[in-house]
Amino acid sequence: MRKFTLLALTAALTVTSAHAQTLKWDAYKGTTLRVLLNQHPWTTAMQDHFAEFEKLTGIRLVTETYPEAQFRQKVLVELSTGGQNLDAFMLSPGQEGQLYAKSGWVEDMAGYVNSKTKTAGNWGSSDFYPSVVNSTKYAGIMTGVPIQTETTMLFYRKDLFQKYGVAVPKTLAQLEAAAKTLNRKDGVAGIALRGKGASATSQFAPYMYAVGSSWLKDGQANFTDPKFVKAMTYYTNLLRNYGPQAAVTMSWPEVTNLFAQGKVAMFTDASLFRSIVDDPKSSSVAGKVGFAAVPGRKPTVTTWALAISKGSSKKDAAWLFTQWATNRQNQLRVLLKDVPAVRRSVWNDRAFKAQDKNPEWTQAHLSQLAGATPLWNPPVSQVGEVRDALGQAIVGILQGGNVNDLLKRANDSTNTILSKER
Repeated sequence: MRKFTLLALTAALTVTSAHAQTLKWDAYKGTTLRVLLNQHPWTTAMQDHFAEFEKLTGIRLVTETYPEAQFRQKVLVELSTGGQNLDAFMLSPGQEGQLYAKSGWVEDMAGYVNSKTKTAGNWGSSDFYPSVVNSTKYAGIMTGVPIQTETTMLFYRKDLFQKYGVAVPKTLAQLEAAAKTLNRKDGVAGIALRGKGASATSQFAPYMYAVGSSWLKDGQANFTDPKFVKAMTYYTNLLRNYGPQAAVTMSWPEVTNLFAQGKVAMFTDASLFRSIVDDPKSSSVAGKVGFAAVPGRKPTVTTWALAISKGSSKKDAAWLFTQWATNRQNQLRVLLKDVPAVRRSVWNDRAFKAQDKNPEWTQAHLSQLAGATPLWNPPVSQVGEVRDALGQAIVGILQGGNVNDLLKRANDSTNTILSKER
């Protein structure tokens, strides 16, 4: 398998050589680029290959990698003060895209992607999943080029489903019925979901979309919409009736840990958590985990991208790095390291198919990309503040508070936040 993978990468390197014939990769030889990176699996998979870019282009990369909270704060501070010393950086469009686009802090990558002179002819922009590309667009600006993606997914215990004759749920009604049937069987909770304030909002989104509601309506918060209330009531009732104790303390580490310990029958969350719950090194239920599309069939898609600072004086050199980092060869590399790729072609590559450890997961993940919505967060500039407002309502509801009253309070708080953005 290793030999085959190396052959595939050698072939991909030939593609890179072909790129070099159609694009002057050494046009900015001697340039130094400063790149800020999140401490992320994509970064881990790619950083040992950065020397290849330097050899190809003669450009020196100065990379800085930080844990996510510190990374986000550092990028925000640098961009808000002009961004002249920052050339390229990782970006989570669903978190910062609207703010950065409206503030004029990032380059519109569409101009680079569509350029016949700045972009290698066989770079292949059409190879990217459209839903993933759309997830980078805010305020009419393509804020970055995608580098990895994830979708919402159902994780479930195949052994328990088989033992108790439960079918894999496809609808919200079936999900609740499965949670009820499996709850307290063999000492497990029926389902685990995030309940810890702001962290719960992104995983509530597929339930909201499944009943036909949305974050906003006519530029105002939509939290008092009857369908929104219905979705929130459903989500919190699942946790209160069939979830583990202390649901208000659970974000993704707690949810995945409980499932990996064999204490939960199923959960819905980001697809990348397969690496935790189905790994024998970290999970007591590895080999017993099933994967399926999220019930209700309204998944979200989350993306990390590479962006270019509007204040940089080296934008074209930064674009060389961006298109190199997102070419087919490097997308295959990260996929072979279990980082979900954003190019369609690499999922069909023989090297990946030869080492695909769980085709069921691959099918569930890929089947959702075409119809997934990028709005896993409210499409506002002050995402954090709005998530906090709604997160407080979620905690209050889980603790027994009135759903309508708490959502009305969150609605009013959000509209106050939105009024300051105008």
